[in-house]
Amino acid sequence: MNDENEDVNPVNEMLTELEEAALGPDLPADADSPRDVWWLRWLKFISIIALPAIVLGLGFLFEYGAELKHRDMDSSKRIMPSGPAEQDVHGEMKFRFWLGASVGGSLGLIYVAKCVIRKTDP
Repeated sequence: MNDENEDVNPVNEMLTELEEAALGPDLPADADSPRDVWWLRWLKFISIIALPAIVLGLGFLFEYGAELKHRDMDSSKRIMPSGPAEQDVHGEMKFRFWLGASVGGSLGLIYVAKCVIRKTDP
């Protein structure tokens, strides 16, 4: 019996349970519980779309700065351009923000569409 307990890893068991819960079918809604009020439901949907859009938009926005920081750490290995080549243009920053916001918003919109089609609450 001790051999069985030695082979069991609680982390693997927990990850297996999480995987089964994530990949398993959606739990049926409790028929007795009332749905949220319509404005609260749509507020949740809007936040599900807006939050990833803002987070990914800001992540893409500051991507260039993080890349420059990384290059500065490796400056001994290569010659870095100086002057205008290192400056980030305002238009490029806006483009990267909108690109990230579009990706994040699209991911949220896909989830919201799934919820609306299945008529479930988030």
